[in-house]
Amino acid sequence: MNIINPSRGGNPFSAEQTAEIQRVLGQGKVIVYPTDTLYGLGADATSSVAVDMLYSLKSRENSPISVLLASTAQLFEMVTDLSKNALELIETFMPGALTVICKSKYEFAPQLISDNGTVGFRVPDHKISCLLPELFGKPITTTSVNPAGKKPASSKADVEAYYDKQVELMLDIGPVHQSKGSTVIDLTTSPFKILREGEISRQALQDFLN
Repeated sequence: MNIINPSRGGNPFSAEQTAEIQRVLGQGKVIVYPTDTLYGLGADATSSVAVDMLYSLKSRENSPISVLLASTAQLFEMVTDLSKNALELIETFMPGALTVICKSKYEFAPQLISDNGTVGFRVPDHKISCLLPELFGKPITTTSVNPAGKKPASSKADVEAYYDKQVELMLDIGPVHQSKGSTVIDLTTSPFKILREGEISRQALQDFLN
């Protein structure tokens, strides 16, 4: 597994590092990168082959995997049928530790789209992760770095223990604190339904759940 240590200053990546990230993702391979909660597994969210590889790494099938976007502006371009309440919730809590389930007509890999046309979206409050879809030119996946049933990786050593020979590239910022992960909320239901309570509490979202 190759390692890139992003710069703490201005642009996190050199021209050579940017080219390497683009090459690996463009070949349908999987990278590890930091978010505002945990390290994530990233692959081309428009490629069925890349997403199949991701599901293989996760040792699971037909379980939701979300999409990472560069900004809330990009999110609003990709989703449809947002209510006024959903729009206000997104503007309040994103970027941040939230995954929103929305309708979308964007051409994602079919494995990422539910039977009713919904997709999970993340816009982390994290410069490095949000830069990746911009550098790649497409959305990428976001899911914790672990096989099903195992503890999410929080360091390079953890990633190597799980995937040393299976992941080609890691963007390593050092150990990250253990996190509950993002809170997952379905914005297509009325009232909205919290599917997983993570770093953003149910209480914090309460005003939007009525």
